Amino acid sequence: MVSLLTCTLFSEVYGQEAETTKTDSKTIEFMAKDGTLLQRDFYELGKVSSVDCQVLVITDCISNQKVGCMRLKTYNYTKYSSDSYIGTLDYDELEACIKSIRYIKDNLLNTVPERYTEVSYKTRDKVEVGAYYSVDKKKWTVYVQTKSYTSKSIEFLSTDNMRTLLEKMEQAKEIIADKVK
Repeated sequence: MVSLLTCTLFSEVYGQEAETTKTDSKTIEFMAKDGTLLQRDFYELGKVSSVDCQVLVITDCISNQKVGCMRLKTYNYTKYSSDSYIGTLDYDELEACIKSIRYIKDNLLNTVPERYTEVSYKTRDKVEVGAYYSVDKKKWTVYVQTKSYTSKSIEFLSTDNMRTLLEKMEQAKEIIADKVK
């Protein structure tokens, strides 16, 4: 009886962990390939608020196949520990994310909805960029969340930060397009 209970608990905990780390990112899938030599080149783009931005280009050294992505890294600091969370935007997701952020910036932030309202764009790796309007506070709040399974990965952005994030995403697109040729 005890061993059956232990197995059941292990299965439930293990299953939950697997669910939190599941991703459909093409870049992460490429990086997980076994039996090949992979080279990872990182290009620093700088910070937006406290979000680290970088481009990752991965090359299969044998086939010379390449993929690239933008990585966003957020941090959570407590009195006793610090954690970091990395989220991935595949190259083919960047344009839609850029359009979504522009839409929020140009069309929503100057509105005053009558009720709580939220909008969000989510990547295959579950990175979420969005905004919500609080009727109580009478303001929009913009955010980036790098891991959907924890609110500790959220970073709130100002309007200026949104502009900077757009610039970083445009830079990422250019770098990836150049390096993955």
